[in-house]
Amino acid sequence: MKRPNPILYCILGFLLKIYAFFKRQRIKRYVKIKGPAIILSNHTSFHDFVYTTVAAYPKRVSYLAAAKMFYDPLLGFFLRLARAIPKSLYQTDPIATIKAFKILKQGGIVGIFPEGQISPIGVTLEYNPSIVKLIKKANVAVYSITHKGAYLVNPPWTGKSFPGKVETEVKQIVSREDIMNLSDADIIGLINDHLMFNTHEYNAEKKMKTGLNDISNLESVIYHCPTCGADTLESSKTALICPNCHSEFVYDRYGQLGGYRLDLLYREQERLIAEKFVNNPDYKMSSAVILEGYSQKRVKKIGEGELLIDKTGYHYQGTANSEIVSYDFSPKNIVSLPSDLGRNIQIYENYLLYQFAFSDRRIPTKFVIAGEYIHKAFSKEEAPTFSQK
Repeated sequence: MKRPNPILYCILGFLLKIYAFFKRQRIKRYVKIKGPAIILSNHTSFHDFVYTTVAAYPKRVSYLAAAKMFYDPLLGFFLRLARAIPKSLYQTDPIATIKAFKILKQGGIVGIFPEGQISPIGVTLEYNPSIVKLIKKANVAVYSITHKGAYLVNPPWTGKSFPGKVETEVKQIVSREDIMNLSDADIIGLINDHLMFNTHEYNAEKKMKTGLNDISNLESVIYHCPTCGADTLESSKTALICPNCHSEFVYDRYGQLGGYRLDLLYREQERLIAEKFVNNPDYKMSSAVILEGYSQKRVKKIGEGELLIDKTGYHYQGTANSEIVSYDFSPKNIVSLPSDLGRNIQIYENYLLYQFAFSDRRIPTKFVIAGEYIHKAFSKEEAPTFSQK
């Protein structure tokens, strides 16, 4: 495994610096990054690879990236050009780990987004605590590059940009000398201190403004009407509208919807779905889906059928590769369902991708929320209450 080509990286990195400057990224460096090292970053927008690369420049960063991304013709080309390392999500991937260690042994820098997916609401997601094992085994300095405002400028539910400011901070989480003297819990605490971030809490204080743009597809994240309680919100260019009660929630320059914070609206959706499982042990959710998977080095349609989720897990009945199939997935190891917002959810098992595409853009997030609930319930954790904080 080779590090990124220095000449090519220098040129492309410089171009990205210019791009990020006009995107109004402003960087505060509290420490100078020295390799070998691991960089951990929060993940709230599709532009985070750009912002992180610019913050680390001129140091070259080799990223761990979701294996699915390498199957996209354009994105896969650039990831290979950057010599990124494909990583199977939500499961051990010894090949990716070996490649990362080879980079570190060369004195390089490995970039990781521990959440494994982009946060749909700009709030840091839970991440796999096994990251601590990787850090201890690597025994190199660990840095954080945290982006504040990226969610408001480049929200993941749209390809549109909302002109505004992105604040990036570069800090050290733990030095190589201290790693072996700290417990796993100590390291997790340090990671949380550096990466845990709530866009909406932050902006309630900072009052950073963005330009306005088309908010189509925001109902893929916020579908529940806070006025009448119907799950029917639909987007216009500037607002979400409820066809049931005709309420209108205008998206403003602070990233709020009709005066509501998006994270609190999302937490209410979590509470309501949790309530359904608590009140009815037999509660289930189902939808017609198109099954997509790896085929001929691309992600393609390979079947169609019905996907059902209940307290026992995920159940698909339909076709796959021209055969009648029935798939059952236990919630035990499925901590979360990555989602292309408004389009699909993804289940990764045995290094295969099972991608379920929906026709209604509001349904994928319902499955994501339900999946997180049943994982915790299946793991015999205390049933989550999804507080408003």
